[in-house]
Amino acid sequence: MSINNGIKRTVAMSRNRVEAKVAAERADKDARLEHKRVADDFANRWAHWSRTRRLLAPTVKSGVLARLTSPGGAWCEPDAVMDSEMPFFNMAVHALCDEPNHASEAVCFLGIYWYTTCIKALAREQGCARGTVYNRARAFSKRAKLLSRTIRNVHESMVPPECSNSVERNSSCER
Repeated sequence: MSINNGIKRTVAMSRNRVEAKVAAERADKDARLEHKRVADDFANRWAHWSRTRRLLAPTVKSGVLARLTSPGGAWCEPDAVMDSEMPFFNMAVHALCDEPNHASEAVCFLGIYWYTTCIKALAREQGCARGTVYNRARAFSKRAKLLSRTIRNVHESMVPPECSNSVERNSSCER
């Protein structure tokens, strides 16, 4: 009887170890997928921000007569996204795109998020697999996000914490 109980305990212990290992692997995979989703969301947010920046002001009419006429219709420019992180991320993307060391990653990042090209064609052009294209784009996004934090910290260390004049401080609210 004691031998059977020992075997049952050993089997139960090994089953528990296997289940714990499977659960740990599943949690690790979920964490990696969450990291990829966050990176993709941030890059998509940057692409949307970049495309809507021009909507902060209405377009200038080209001809003199067109400028003198009043705007017709009820069409107005939609609101652009105001995101405090995106200007710094944009500067980081431009800085990294200018570096030859990150050229292949930059091509993959811009191909996926800005131009939304065919991934298979981009992979063929880069001479790699489709998964590698996504990995390069996410690596570029991660590197740009780290650089954007550095740019932001430098910017905030150079700019005074308070606004420089009463108009910027919104003096109308102080009354």
